[in-house]
Amino acid sequence: MRPRDRARQARNLCHLLIRARLARGWNQPEMARRIRNRSQEMGWPLLTGRDGVCHWERGREPDRPTQLVIAAVLGIPPEAVDERPWPQWLAEDPLQRPEPRPWTRLGALTSLTELAGSAAVDTTRRELILIAGGTLTATLLAWITADPVAAGQMATGERIGEAAVARVEARAAALRHTDDAEGGAEILDETSSALALVAGLLSNRSYKDHHGTRLYAVASDLARQRAAAMLDVYGDCSDTTFDTALRAARIAGDDALGANVLNFWTVSAYNTGRYADAEDMASTGLAAVRGRSTPRVEAMLTSRRGRARAHLGDARCWDDFDRAEALLAEASGHDDPDWAYWFDEAEVLGARASSHRDMGQPGPAAAGFARVHDLIDPAHVRTTALYTARQADALLDQGQVERACAVADHALDLTEAISSHRSTAPLLDLTERLKRYEGTPAARDFRERAHAVLAA
Repeated sequence: MRPRDRARQARNLCHLLIRARLARGWNQPEMARRIRNRSQEMGWPLLTGRDGVCHWERGREPDRPTQLVIAAVLGIPPEAVDERPWPQWLAEDPLQRPEPRPWTRLGALTSLTELAGSAAVDTTRRELILIAGGTLTATLLAWITADPVAAGQMATGERIGEAAVARVEARAAALRHTDDAEGGAEILDETSSALALVAGLLSNRSYKDHHGTRLYAVASDLARQRAAAMLDVYGDCSDTTFDTALRAARIAGDDALGANVLNFWTVSAYNTGRYADAEDMASTGLAAVRGRSTPRVEAMLTSRRGRARAHLGDARCWDDFDRAEALLAEASGHDDPDWAYWFDEAEVLGARASSHRDMGQPGPAAAGFARVHDLIDPAHVRTTALYTARQADALLDQGQVERACAVADHALDLTEAISSHRSTAPLLDLTERLKRYEGTPAARDFRERAHAVLAA
């Protein structure tokens, strides 16, 4: 692995320490104070100050006695320090784990209601138009009221019927495509508002069993979309939101939908340094769907496991990508879930190329991304922007400065049309790398444009 990639990996992993600190509302001096106090109690006096915490969050590894003190401060069992390398064991932080609940309808509904918060909609108490101000976004309100039958079912005390259920299902489907084209920032409020509506319907209204099943399924998908948007916008792995989505999928009796939650949870985990967790999640999802879903769904999870393994430096990732391609070759003619539409050959090629890049193989990476551009659906703007930025990075690794800048310019064009931190972050990294090529006009021009665009 290249030094630059090791540094990036260390930064990603140490995000776990930052998350643990922020989850407790501590600044760096406060965390240092608690570490000093606990080390005195444990008989290993430390002189840790703010700079020590800052260094750890930037990639420096503390010695084992210090790690044991950090574990004690965070309430993590000491054996975790020896079970995983630093800082991966920080993933065991209890404050960032979903609250234990029974995997029952009540447990799922409680999780959904808490996730929706006080905005959960009680549609039995007032007209939909009156509750909209504090609960529903204007876009969602317009969507619902465009179908008078659906709006009537939601705004009155009658039993929820087909029109209302179909309407919220259609909204969830529409939000998926908005995310593809415009990025997570465009759907974050909408998914939260729609989830509040569905949680309110489940909590306060009556419905037939088959409609309840579908409402739990759409709640699962909305929670999953919200969690994925949190990664896209803020770079966070929203464990509690994913856990809620998984619970709702279980109550809906849809193992494939639950596996899709694990699919996106895997992405969030390996993008925040939790590589072993990511591999476990993808493997669990595969176990749930193997032989019981469609080849496309199995290929999707197999490819995700490949990405997790690539981050771990595990050469079995290439077997996973080969298997995913073979499964996709069998995918036509199967009745795929509607949420699986986006996973195709371009996605597997992009995962393979990204893994070549992460494992220090820029030639195959650049060639792979070039093939992706020939196949990817142009409607998937966010993913196209991400892979284009990675292609530029791989070209720069090969010393092709002018070509890298040309490709990066195209990626910048795409990012101007979307709201996605995941797509802009690689371009910011590339801008920093191009500092050493200030004498090259293409590099200088790109850096000036990138600063103007990305700072806007």
